[in-house]
Amino acid sequence: MKQRENPFDQLNSPLLTDRGLNLQAAFSVAALPAEISRQVVEIVGEMGKAGWLLLLGNGGSRFWDQLPERAWDQAQPLDQQAVEITEQYLQSEYPGRQYKVLYPSDAPVGLQQLGKLAGWHYDSPLKLGINPVFGLWYAYRALFWVEGEPPVTECPQMESPCGRCREKPCIAACPANALSADFPETHKQLEACIDYRLLRESPCQSNCLARMRCPVQKEQRYSQQQLNYHYRQSYQTIVRWRS
Repeated sequence: MKQRENPFDQLNSPLLTDRGLNLQAAFSVAALPAEISRQVVEIVGEMGKAGWLLLLGNGGSRFWDQLPERAWDQAQPLDQQAVEITEQYLQSEYPGRQYKVLYPSDAPVGLQQLGKLAGWHYDSPLKLGINPVFGLWYAYRALFWVEGEPPVTECPQMESPCGRCREKPCIAACPANALSADFPETHKQLEACIDYRLLRESPCQSNCLARMRCPVQKEQRYSQQQLNYHYRQSYQTIVRWRS
């Protein structure tokens, strides 16, 4: 049997996939780890103990490429477009059901933990999740709580791409020396990355040299325009945080 090209495209929904939300997973709240269930209940209330979570992400650049021109009139065009598409999907497939946006928002929900459960996320030296199909070129876009029973989906578990990568060129490419092969997430390494990005002539203000050297699924890499947007946003966040 031929393996599916994208095993994370689970919901058979052209509305989602064609518009770039091609990573899809559904979880019964009752079956989730206790910490995530607790976070859901804190946001949704007691009814959050039942129902399910819909997790959506983009793999590759289609979501960016499909953004309508009107999206750029909004304060957070990617976030607002993801919510709009997800609401259209839920209203079409589950009319009348209550739902609540958990992400994008400031409410703490363990997206990376859910990503690991979905099979999307494997640890990498960059502290970004790496995906077997999309490499470092994917992102979490929406998380909704929905009442009722979830659709049946699978959570494909695959081999970590970093486990097969012997040379790990990303580590040598980091000019801040902020990466290591055993993936420890230390405050010292994070500070080294941030300090280097804030240097006046830093090449890391609008890019990540280590990320660009990753050999996994290079054909899924975001365009330079998209990279500039994301790194400008993160740089501005760092500047505000350090101020």
